[in-house]
Amino acid sequence: MKPSILAVIACLFLLSSCAPEQIEEQKPPNILMIVIDSVRARNLGCYGYERNTSPNIDSLAAEGTLWENCVAQSSWTLPSFSSILTGTSERVHGAGRRFGVEYMLPRAAPYLPMLLRNEGFRTYGHFNVVYLDRDHGFSRGFDSYHCARESTDPANFLVDNLVNWLDEMEEDERFLAVLHFNDPHMPYNPPAPYDSMFGPRPEELLTRWRRDADGNIITEDRETFLSLYDGEIAFTDAELGRLFSYLRTSGLGDNTIVVVTADHGQEFLEHGGTFHGHAFYQEITHVPLIINGPGVPRGVVESEWVGLFDLAPTILTLLGLDVPEVMEGSDLFSPLPQSRILPSSGLFDPPHTILEPWVCAVVVDGIKTLRFEGGDAYIDLRTDLTEDPYEQALSLIGNSVTADEYMLRQRLWEPVSVERDTTLSPILRDLGYF
Repeated sequence: MKPSILAVIACLFLLSSCAPEQIEEQKPPNILMIVIDSVRARNLGCYGYERNTSPNIDSLAAEGTLWENCVAQSSWTLPSFSSILTGTSERVHGAGRRFGVEYMLPRAAPYLPMLLRNEGFRTYGHFNVVYLDRDHGFSRGFDSYHCARESTDPANFLVDNLVNWLDEMEEDERFLAVLHFNDPHMPYNPPAPYDSMFGPRPEELLTRWRRDADGNIITEDRETFLSLYDGEIAFTDAELGRLFSYLRTSGLGDNTIVVVTADHGQEFLEHGGTFHGHAFYQEITHVPLIINGPGVPRGVVESEWVGLFDLAPTILTLLGLDVPEVMEGSDLFSPLPQSRILPSSGLFDPPHTILEPWVCAVVVDGIKTLRFEGGDAYIDLRTDLTEDPYEQALSLIGNSVTADEYMLRQRLWEPVSVERDTTLSPILRDLGYF
């Protein structure tokens, strides 16, 4: 029996009304990755901080998924950022600094910007320290790339530049944008009113921790540094609020996955040290991880232990793309393997001050093992982070098999060394590295 004319018209009407929505759903989402340098999880409101440092990030987390326990794969920027963008730990990508020699990110390593550009995404990267420059291998795969090598660009500059770039995009184009905000990195010099938001601003800018005549750190500076550091976080958060508002008003927000994380944290004398790059305590390796956008569960807080090297495979999976086998990370929205090994390695070795000759740290099911060299043997300290989140009850144990598995000698890629530009030493010194 032939269908009636009314039935045909009804079917055509339904198809025409559903088609635009179905086409829209088939478009892959945009990816906006925000990495805030030196921000430890404990100093954000959504992680329980008492100061109101991050209202915009907190709102993003409330409407997305937040991971309570994210482990950074290194204690400083170069190896940690490499893990974020390759889905691998330092033992695989090899980028870092050992015995005074810097090693760039190898071209053979899987690299998220390159993978997405090959899939037709427009790619944008704005980085803020020499360790993420072209010489270290970070520019490849980006259509638009900028790295502030001899200074640092403030958060408002990063937001303005990205907005200008997005305004020039065609409506049907997809993008990956990676922003590296460096404001909470030392030296702490937030603009007004953030410079006095959490405490009185010092009369002169402190670029490094002061020491007394005996070489001991002046502990009274801790509250001053923390207040300025929190002010830098609040300033960055305010600029992110401006960026999030732009995404909403421009119509990009509905189809953009936003990731907020940090490459590492910062120590403020919790274990006798300052800065980062010298150890693997939680104040340095426990970082925020928030994902918000289409396909992401809303209002969810995950307690599973995850790592920064999970980001690249998660993004690829969300986009329906294949994950390279060499990636060690896992898709965060699929059931995770039990007893995963989450490593942290790659110290910024001498001439930077190191309190202990650390080798690496691993977290397995919330049990953390810290390893350092003790003469002719390795010494391991262990604690249960679920009961001791600030590592106040570390206990001495025998050598750890899981730590052995992540010794830095195990690599798949042969890293390529980078010659240091000696003219940059004063700049890096002002950032606290020397």
